[in-house]
Amino acid sequence: MKENLELERRDIRVHHDMEVDCDIGQQITAYIETWFDVSQKFGTQAQLQDGEWLNLFAKYNPYEDTLRLECEVSRESGSTWFDYTPTEAEARLIKDMITETIREVHKQTPQEFCLSVQQDVEPVFVYKNRGRLSPDQIIQKGFRLKYHCEENGYLQDGSLSMSVPMSQSGSELQWIMDYCRSHGISKILVDGLLDIGRTPDEVDRTAQILCARGFQVEVADCGLIYSPQNEAPEQNSGMTMGGM
Repeated sequence: MKENLELERRDIRVHHDMEVDCDIGQQITAYIETWFDVSQKFGTQAQLQDGEWLNLFAKYNPYEDTLRLECEVSRESGSTWFDYTPTEAEARLIKDMITETIREVHKQTPQEFCLSVQQDVEPVFVYKNRGRLSPDQIIQKGFRLKYHCEENGYLQDGSLSMSVPMSQSGSELQWIMDYCRSHGISKILVDGLLDIGRTPDEVDRTAQILCARGFQVEVADCGLIYSPQNEAPEQNSGMTMGGM
């Protein structure tokens, strides 16, 4: 960082796993790797204790040329969030680095990237149980879900990331169903069974609740699909509670 604590190119890295927002398809979410002292940069909001870490996310709208930065302090008991307003130079740097990454990985402009992820796809809602995952494990979970969507022609049209499985999410489960209905989404995608529940009974009960209300639940890592017509999973081989 500079003496005035302004970020420089060597301080950050834009991860190539990016998502496009579900509403108007014009906002790109990028994970920003932090190679600087976050406590020094962000002050009291980022005074991390043992077992805590900070995740930094950029929200970039290439159509309006706007950028927001969201910081998540993760811990075993949950997460807290705060926003950081970048300086003009920091904002320009991060926009440029996101553009460069999209060009390198997808051979597209940011606007083309936004358009490409919305064409000929089935909308899905993605639920992620962060649990006790490390930053690297959270990234890998995102990778697996992203590639699963790409391979199956899915568009992530909404998502929720919590530190508990859906079975323990309380009122958020109803919010997920309300959100999906209002956005015309009938499929809920998770990475593994532990995103649904902590035990087989919790998994079955939660899947039954969702199926009874017309939703399909798909488990990416083992290929299980719970459907409204048949609340038992359509594929049973290799069903375990493992994974992250």
